This record gives sequence, structure tokens and C-alpha cells, in this order.
Amino acid sequence: MSLEQDITRVVEATEGLTATVDNQISEITNKLNTAVAETKTKVDAHLASADALLNSYEERQSHFRTTKNQALVANTAGTFPLNWSSGYVTKATLLEKVETDIDADQRTPLAREFLRAMDSDTKWFAQNFNIWELEFAPNRGGENSHVDAYLMYQYTRRATHVTVGAIVKHISGVVPHGMWCQGLQAGEPAKLCGTHYTHSQRNRYLHCHPYSAGKNLPADQKGVIQVALPAVVTGHVPLDKAWGQFAYIGDDAYDVVT
Repeated sequence: MSLEQDITRVVEATEGLTATVDNQISEITNKLNTAVAETKTKVDAHLASADALLNSYEERQSHFRTTKNQALVANTAGTFPLNWSSGYVTKATLLEKVETDIDADQRTPLAREFLRAMDSDTKWFAQNFNIWELEFAPNRGGENSHVDAYLMYQYTRRATHVTVGAIVKHISGVVPHGMWCQGLQAGEPAKLCGTHYTHSQRNRYLHCHPYSAGKNLPADQKGVIQVALPAVVTGHVPLDKAWGQFAYIGDDAYDVVT
């Protein structure tokens, strides 16, 4: 009888110890979960604060244009945007001048489409600009038909991080890519396209031309796009937000050796 009582006491003690251990494990788990949750909350708060700070720095950057004629003013002959080199553009047509100080509902659908692409479908905006339609060769033609063609461009210095962008709409043919056509897709409304370039050395330059990757296509299979407000701009302009018209940093005559 004494042995049975001893066994009973051992079993009861074991069960009590198990319950105590289980309670302690549960308590430790609860404390650990609470600590993890508190730590996550603090980390999330710090990350949110860092993101807000980074966003504020991004918004406080000064952006200046290093290319000329963002508004795409026509040359004297009216055949091409002034200061832009044609590349393999075969035909350029000035479609429309988009003017400020006009009620939005009085503008053409094309003008409103381009303005909406940069969140500016309002009565007033920075200044007037032109929309052009560009027809371009699918490739460089002849013996070089296997080589990508390129569209209109300017030379610019690349001494710092730059953003290349434009409002672009694909109409037909090859969809150009790169530079101010990066992200362009067929069948979409006018949209902000572009990309960013870092500098590997301060004394570099850039030709800001998109490419037409129509290798070996017949010469008559031309591409067509519509474009407004192309530019190369200093700094990191967030391309998921609105584009704009940027002030130009010009070179005076004494800044260029001829």
C-alpha cells in the first residue's frame, strides 16, 4: 500500500511539474510574442519615418534641365523641333500647341490626354508646349538593316545623376525603347516614360535618343509615336509621379570652346 501511495505521489508531482512548466512556457511565449510585436511596431515606425524623410529629401531636390527646347518649339521651316537632331526620324509633324489659361473642357481630347499624363489637366500650368508626331525608320537600313535605329536626340553632359523623360504615346509600328521612351507600350494612352542614369565619371556625355529595335524589317515598316516635353534633368525625378517643365541651365558663348 505504501508503494502505491508513493507512486501516486510521484505521478501527482510529475503532473504538477508538467503544469508548472506548461504555464511557464506559455508565459514565456506570451512575453516573447509581446516583445516581438513591440519590436516590429518600433521597426515599422522607424522605417516609416525613414521613408518619409527620404521622400521629403526627394521632393526638395533641385531639378534643372540640361537639354534645350523642352516645349518642342519648331525650327524656322516648321519641319522639326529646334535644337533636336533627327536621328532616324523620317517625318515630323507638329500636331498641336497646348496652351495654358484655357478651361480644361475647351481643350482637344489629345491635349487633355497629354496633360493628364502629368497630372496637369487644369486651366493653368507652367507654359505652352507642342505635341509632335514622329515617324521613324525601323532600323538603319541597307547594309545596316540589322542595326537598331534611333530617334531624335540632343547631346548633353552627364556629370551627375540625371533623369531622362517625356510624355509619349505609341501610334503604330515598332515600339521604341530606352531614354525618354523607356516603359512605352502599344495600345496605351499618352504616358510618362523615362529612366535614370548615374555617372561613372564626371566628364561624360549623353545622347538622349531612344532606340527602334526593328532589325531586318523592311524600310516601309516605319514606327509612329507622339511626344511632348522631352528633357534630360539633373537629379532623381520620381517617374512614378508627375513630370513637369524644368528650368534650363544654358551655356553662354564663353562656356564652349569652338
